[in-house]
Amino acid sequence: MQEIIKEINQMSKELDYLEVDKYVKDLVPLLSKSSPDIIGLAAGRMGYALRAFIMRLNHMGFNASMIGDTNVPRVRKDTILFVNSSSGETPSILLYSKQAVNENGKIFLTSCNAESSIANYAHSIIKIPVIKSQQLMKSPYEQFSMLLYDYIIMKLVDSLGLELDKISNNHSILE
Repeated sequence: MQEIIKEINQMSKELDYLEVDKYVKDLVPLLSKSSPDIIGLAAGRMGYALRAFIMRLNHMGFNASMIGDTNVPRVRKDTILFVNSSSGETPSILLYSKQAVNENGKIFLTSCNAESSIANYAHSIIKIPVIKSQQLMKSPYEQFSMLLYDYIIMKLVDSLGLELDKISNNHSILE
């Protein structure tokens, strides 16, 4: 367990926090518009991390859904798309990203590859630090993106002046 925590700490130290600040700053005006549609695009375990972020956006009162959900809206001019792809080259996510940009959607990307094909379509990017890991496959990036998204939520709550009690009231009571 300590090796995993050590790797996450290393990634946290290497993260460009100015990129995170810019990402949030680019996002706030779009979220401040009346009821923007929000769509999450990701696959595999990167998708699970993004799904948790999408859930928190719903708790905050936004209309947010994940690709594959039955309630995913059509991409329009003010649609915000969050993409989480460690490679930035996931074929299905690249296809969706191209389609979204053609409809004037705004892509907010988290990826280990800021020069990727998907990055070419992004409105704002946070580059996830790449490390030498003892874990299986892309585990550190999946874990780190989950924590990064929670950090982004904290910054958004503060930037948007949201009340924690109101957000908590949007949490499911079916647990």
